[in-house]
Parts: sequence; C-alpha cells; structure tokens
Amino acid sequence: MIKSRIEETTKSGAGQSADAWERWGWVWSAVFVVSFTAPLLMTLLDERVTPTGRGWLVFLTFLSLFLHWLGPIRLTRRWPDFRRRPLGMALFMLAAISLWYALVGLHPAFYYALFGLYGQFFALLPIRWAIPLSFLLTTLVAYRQIEATGTAVSLRNPLVWLYVFVAAISVFFSLWINAIISQSARRRQLIEQLERTQADLAAAERQTGMLAERQRLAHEIHDTLAQGFTSIFMHLEAAEQALPDSVLTAQQHLAQARHAAREGLAQARRVVQDLRPQSLEEASLPEAIGRMVEHWSETAGVVATTAITGEIRPLHPEVEVTLWRAAEEALANVRKHASASHVAVTLSYMGDVIALDVQDNGVGLNGNTAGKPPALSGGFGLVAMRERVEQLGGSVAVESEPGEGTTVVVELPI
Repeated sequence: MIKSRIEETTKSGAGQSADAWERWGWVWSAVFVVSFTAPLLMTLLDERVTPTGRGWLVFLTFLSLFLHWLGPIRLTRRWPDFRRRPLGMALFMLAAISLWYALVGLHPAFYYALFGLYGQFFALLPIRWAIPLSFLLTTLVAYRQIEATGTAVSLRNPLVWLYVFVAAISVFFSLWINAIISQSARRRQLIEQLERTQADLAAAERQTGMLAERQRLAHEIHDTLAQGFTSIFMHLEAAEQALPDSVLTAQQHLAQARHAAREGLAQARRVVQDLRPQSLEEASLPEAIGRMVEHWSETAGVVATTAITGEIRPLHPEVEVTLWRAAEEALANVRKHASASHVAVTLSYMGDVIALDVQDNGVGLNGNTAGKPPALSGGFGLVAMRERVEQLGGSVAVESEPGEGTTVVVELPI
C-alpha cells in the first residue's frame, strides 16, 4: 500500500534503495489484473450468458485493464510527479468504479473484482482521497446487493448497517497501515540524516586533526628551527666580525654555530618524523599499509603479506599516523636485524580496539625479554614507538624467541 503516502512523507534521492512497499508495489497491480480476469473466465464458462453479454463483458474488462495500465502503471512511470497530483489519479479511479459497476450489472461474478479495486484506492491515492472513494464504492455495492434482494434501501435494513460496518473497519485498518508506513518513512529520514551527520562529523574531525597538526608544526618550527637558525646567523656574524682581530674568538663562534646547526638538524628530523605521511593523505590506512608492505617487499627481497580483518572504521589522524609509523619501523628493523624470509603484517579492527601485528620468521631478539624491546636504531625506534603509542592510551608488545622470529603487536583504542 501505498506509494502515494510515502511520497508525501519522504522523497528518496536517486541511488537510494526503495522501501519494501515500493519494491512490492507490483503486487497490487497483479491483484487488480487477477481480480478482473478471473471473473471474466467464470462468465465465459457460464452458459447462461448471451453472446452479446459476453462481448460486453470482454470489452469492459479489457477496458478496465487498459485503464489500469495507462494510469497507475504507465503515467506514474513516465511522470513520477503524476502520483502527487491526486485529482488526476482520482479521475482514473472513478472511471474504474464506473466500469466495475457496469460489469457487476452484467454478471455478479465481478464482485470478486472488489479485491483489486479497493486496494488501488489506498495504494495510489492519499488517505484523504482514498477514504471517500472507498465509501462511494461501498455504497454502490450495498445498493446493488439490496436491489438484488428486492428489499428497500433504508436505515432499518440490516444489510445497510453491515456494509457501513465493513467500510468503517476497512477505513480503520487502512488508517492504521498508513500510520505505520508514515512512521517508518520518518524513521528512515532520521536514519539518513544521522548517517549524513556521522559522515560530516568524521570529515570535520579529520579536518580538525589536520589543522591541529599544522598548528603544532608551526609552533615546532617557530620554537626550534627558527630559533636555531637565528642562533647560527648570530654566531656566524660574530665570527665574521672577530676574524681580523681574534682567530680564537672566531673559532669559538664557529663551533657554537656548528653545535646550533646540529641541534637544528636533530629538531628538524623530529618534526619531520611527526608529520602525517603523504601515503595517508592519498589513501586510507589499510591501503597505505598495503602499499608500504608491497614496496618494502620489493626493495628488501623478502616475501611480505598484508591482511585486514574486521570492519574497517575511520580513525583519528594521530592514530593512523602512529600505526603507519609503527609498521614502517617494524619493517625497517626486520630488514636490518631479522634475516627473515617471510613477514606477515595484519591490521585488525576489533570493536573499539585496532591492532597491528608484524610477524617475521627471522633470528629473533637473541635473548631479549619479551615486552622489553631494545632501542633499535631507526627514525621512529621501538622505544619511541612505545612512548607514542602509550600517549594515545595503547600498548606495544614484542614477542620473540631466538631462532623463531619476532612479533611486534601494537594496540590502540579507536
């Protein structure tokens, strides 16, 4: 039932899945066709019907089916807005009622057509139009039945009240179904709005993280690199002024300038390490890690595989950077120290926790205690990795046995 009601309460955009009552709308057309063709077959088998009567029955039946094809099917497909103009559809329904009245006057078998006719009112018209038409049809049915029994049309006639009761029950049932569908449509709207809001919040959070990262970088550059370069400039300028008079003073200033340059270089490396990798700007975390592992495998000459488990979810930018750097550092350590022939990298989304596992079949850590990784060399370092992960509320574990490989496990809350 009831496409018209849904279009009054919600207008689904292109590409969205249709509701159940829209997907099964063809059932109402099938019921209409069957409810008219079945009585026609019954009348054609009735020997009491004259050839002229059969001709009229065939003509009026096919005219009813053509009218249904033209209005509820053809026009609504060609012009989707047609159903939002109930006056035009109501005229089609009035024509269908007239044809049915003529058919039932020729043969009572067409009372079965009421099954298809009543459904069309509520499937194709707003409730405020469907109720009057259903009462009109009920009145015509009552009049035909009372006329056939030869009794008077009066409020004292029990048949009159019977049809009024049946019509009232039908209207009540239709109102109930209409209320359920309207409520479902509103809930669907709310769900769609919630999904859009969640997507907007995720995008906003991602943008906020990027802005915060840029602001932090600006502060880092100002507090470290800019001040370091200023110090270098001052020492070089002082050395230049001292050269003619005191070589020793100039050498002292040059030594201080070299020291400031080293400090600035170290600060620059730390700032660069904290930047969001370009790989994460161009792809999602699983794709970025997959590309990194593939590239690492080609350059290191070691077989490496990547696996993603669980339902992929959006993560805070800082969490993504930490996991990416952890995978990068773990692979770098495998290449330098493990002498492995195979590495397996697994990224697991587990409810409110995400885990990164880097497992190799190399020589192991040669007696180091599990859970206490050594400060291996590298841009990120296992110690630095642990510190950064713990700042985000996560943990790092290293499981290793001599000769049996090493597994680095990083877990972070989502």
